[in-house]
Amino acid sequence: MTSTTGSPPPPAPQPPGLAAPHAGPSGRDGAPDPYGYDVERADPNAPARLGGSRAGRGRRRPWVRWALFGLSFLMLAAAAVGLYFFVILPLGFGTSLVAFTAALVPVGMILAAVWWLDRYTPQPRISLVYAFAWGAIGSVLLTLFFGTFFDAWISPEEETQLIGSFLGAVVQAPVVEEAMKSAGLIGLLIWGRRYISGPLDGVVYAALIAGGFAFTENILYFARSFHEAQAAGEVAVFWQTFFLRGILSPFAHVSFTALCGLGLGIAAERRSLMLSFGLGVGGLSLGMVLHALWNGSTFFLPVDPEAPLAGFLRYYASVQVPIFLLLVGIVLFLRLREKRILRRQLSEYGRAGWFSPDEVEMLISMRSRRRAESWAARHGAVSRMGMRHLIRSAVALGMERHSVLFGRTTARTRARERELLEEITADRRLIGALTAPVVRG
Repeated sequence: MTSTTGSPPPPAPQPPGLAAPHAGPSGRDGAPDPYGYDVERADPNAPARLGGSRAGRGRRRPWVRWALFGLSFLMLAAAAVGLYFFVILPLGFGTSLVAFTAALVPVGMILAAVWWLDRYTPQPRISLVYAFAWGAIGSVLLTLFFGTFFDAWISPEEETQLIGSFLGAVVQAPVVEEAMKSAGLIGLLIWGRRYISGPLDGVVYAALIAGGFAFTENILYFARSFHEAQAAGEVAVFWQTFFLRGILSPFAHVSFTALCGLGLGIAAERRSLMLSFGLGVGGLSLGMVLHALWNGSTFFLPVDPEAPLAGFLRYYASVQVPIFLLLVGIVLFLRLREKRILRRQLSEYGRAGWFSPDEVEMLISMRSRRRAESWAARHGAVSRMGMRHLIRSAVALGMERHSVLFGRTTARTRARERELLEEITADRRLIGALTAPVVRG
C-alpha cells in the first residue's frame, strides 16, 4: 500500500462542516504537524516506504470471482431443493409454516446484531448472502450426511439409548456441526482476502453462517415440538421449546462459530497461513467445547419434577450468560478497535493530501456519514450513490492498509490500493460535478 500513487484529487464541494483536502504531505521532517491531525504517526516513513504502485501480474480477473460465486449459489440452490423435498416437506405444510414463522424470531435477532456490527465497515452483500445461505442450506445438508457416518464410527457395539443420545448430543453434534459451519469460512478465505480481512469480519461471517444453520435447525425442532403438542393435545411443549431455543439461546450457535471466525480473522489480518491453521483449529476446537458444554448440560443437571426448568435456568444464568457477555465484550472491543484503525490509517493518507482532518472525522463517524449522504441526496440519487461509494472505498482503503502493514507489500496490494484511490478520485469528481452550481452567484 502506498499513498504516492498519482496525485491527490482536486477539491470538490463538501457537505456543511467539511473542508476540502489539502494538497501535499506535511510534518515529515519532525516539525509540528500543521495539518491538524490528532493521531500520531504509526510509522514515520509511512506510507511512502511501501513502494510503488505498479499493477501486479496474475491478478484474479473479476469474472472468475463472479463465476465461482454463481456456481456456489447454483449448488446451494440445488441443495435447498433437496432439503425441502427430503426434510421440510415430510413435516407437512401447516407444521412447516408454523415452525418457519417461529424460527423468524431468533434469526431476526441475529440478523439485527450482524447488521449493527457490519455497518461500520460493510462487507459485499453477495458474500453476506452466501454466508447465510451456506449456514442454512449447505452446512445443514453436510451435517445430516456426515453426521450419520460419524455417529456410527463413535458408537460402541452394545449401545443403549442413553449412551446413543449422549454421544449424539455431546460428541457428534458439536464436532460435525461446527466443522461444517466453519467450512463456509474457509471457502470465503479461499475466494479472496477482501471478504475476511480482520477479526470483526470473521465474526460477522461466522455469525451469519451460524444464524442460517440455527434458522433451519429451529424449523426442524419447532416442527417436531408442534407435532408433539398436537399429539398431547396441549401447546405447553411447543412454547417451552420456543422459549428455550428462540428466546433464551438465539445466539448459542453464533457464539460457538464466532470463535473460529475470530481466529481466522486475526490470522487473515496478519496474512499468515500458519497462523490461520493454528488459530482456526484453536477457535474451532473451543467452539466445539462450548457446544458440547451447552448440549451436555441436559444430561448432568438435576431435574425437579415440580419445576423442570429451574435447574437449567440456574445453570444458564451462572455459566452460559457470563460466557455470552464475555463474547459480547470481545465483539464491542473489536468494533472500537476498527474505529481507531480507520482514524490512524486515513490520517496517514490525509497527511499525503487525500483527506482533510474534517473528512477523516466524517469517515469514522456513522452520524457524520449519514449527514454527508443526506447532503449529497439533496442533489439527486446519483450524487448520494457517489458519496456512499466514496465512503465505502475510503473505509476499504484504510482497513486494507492496516492489514498490509502486518505483512509484506506485494504487487497485488499496490494494485488494490491504486484501484481504491482511483475510485475515490472518480467519486470526488462525480460529486463535484453534480453539486457545483451551474450559474455562479
